[in-house]
Amino acid sequence: MKKGIALIAMLALAVVMLSGCNLIGYDEALDGAQVVAKVNDTEITKAEWLAARDYLASYYQQYMQQYFGYTMELTEEDLESYGESALEQLIESQVVADKLVELGFDPLGEEDTSEVESYADSMISFYKMLMRYQNYPDLETVEEEAARLQEEALVAAATPDEATPAEAQVTAEPVATITNAELDEMLEKDLNAAGYSRDYFVQSQTFSVQQDLLKEYATKDVAVSDDEVKAEFDSRVASQKESFDANPALYAQYMNNGTDCYYVPAGYRGVKNLLVKISDEKSSEISELNSAVSTAQSTIDDAQSQLDELSAEDTSAYDEEALASYNAQVEALKEQIASAQETLTDSQAKLEETTLAAYAEIEATAQEALDKALAGEDFDTLIETYGEDTGMNSEPNKSRGYLVCEGLSLYEQSFQDAAMALEQVGDVSTELVKTSYGYHILQYATDVAEGEVEYTDEIKNDIHDEMLTDAQDAAYDAAITQWVSEADVKTYPKVMK
Repeated sequence: MKKGIALIAMLALAVVMLSGCNLIGYDEALDGAQVVAKVNDTEITKAEWLAARDYLASYYQQYMQQYFGYTMELTEEDLESYGESALEQLIESQVVADKLVELGFDPLGEEDTSEVESYADSMISFYKMLMRYQNYPDLETVEEEAARLQEEALVAAATPDEATPAEAQVTAEPVATITNAELDEMLEKDLNAAGYSRDYFVQSQTFSVQQDLLKEYATKDVAVSDDEVKAEFDSRVASQKESFDANPALYAQYMNNGTDCYYVPAGYRGVKNLLVKISDEKSSEISELNSAVSTAQSTIDDAQSQLDELSAEDTSAYDEEALASYNAQVEALKEQIASAQETLTDSQAKLEETTLAAYAEIEATAQEALDKALAGEDFDTLIETYGEDTGMNSEPNKSRGYLVCEGLSLYEQSFQDAAMALEQVGDVSTELVKTSYGYHILQYATDVAEGEVEYTDEIKNDIHDEMLTDAQDAAYDAAITQWVSEADVKTYPKVMK
């Protein structure tokens, strides 16, 4: 009996010991102080790791919500993944911090420190200015008011000889109560509340300068040769040739988007455009009427769709109340359709009338320009005199014209058709070309030479700079990876539960 009691007592004691954490409670500070990793001589605590993990999770939740409208519910697997990423980032950050000290970049030298301090001062001044205009747009300090009243008095008392400050008399009563120093103190508090202190800018800029120094150290031997640049150019030419020959319209899209092109497919021409625009007033009226037409038509379509659904319902079993409700819905939709139809008809009539008037206003001017073009007058001069297309004011459009080829869908169809109907370089459209912008007169300005573009020094330098930046980024990433691998890193996964 005594042995049995002793055994039970021992088991009870073991349970108490194993579950002791439940008896003494949870200490958040003590738990957060546990070490999840050690990098060289620096410890990373659980609290630091949890803060980094939760920041990553929150960031991606906000990202998904902002750009995709998706509310991201975090699972245990998500938190585990973010936890792994956060630990990797914390370890890498500490390795980089140790490397900065090792290489003498932390603390910064006197010159760099001075530049950081100047930067922080300029940013504080800039943000104070923004904060003042945002929070105190109408506030005038005592000193500012005094200066303004003095200036107003000088202007009021001015004579042919002009009054001196001593001769001027301030007549208005001062009302300002806040001094420059007090305003500055208010702005300082506002900036601190928003998270912008001088220390913030010092730390931020210090980190940026140190990163630049570290990257410069890690990439000091990185170089890109002329042969490598030429090989990259040839590769881009070959790639674009394959794409553009298969789909020539891509070339115009790339050029219009500002993408560098190294190859020109066959069939492109440059077409200069003399546009006599519809007036801004008429254009605005037409836009509003088109919107009214679209809205009315959409209302009709939606109401008709609902009406069709109602019409398909079997109402034979409806009681008197349900049938009355059903009939009311039907009548309301019919009234909505009738009202929208009336708006649609009225808007379409006004649209037609306004559109006709808009083109009538500019037809004489456009015809005058066309007559001169067909008579052989210099087309560029006519564009300067009559043209209102701002796209023709800058190069390369000014000299070459717009890029046009068969099958292009960048322009309105009437413009595209008229541009491709011109048979020879120098030809001018024999009739006014009508688009939603107004009347156009087109000139076949040039044929765009097919093939590889000239390998100029500018292209060479641009590609070189791109390749060098990419190579430096890769070298820096590789250096950090190597430094992390060489560091004395220990992790304690059990603590991260």
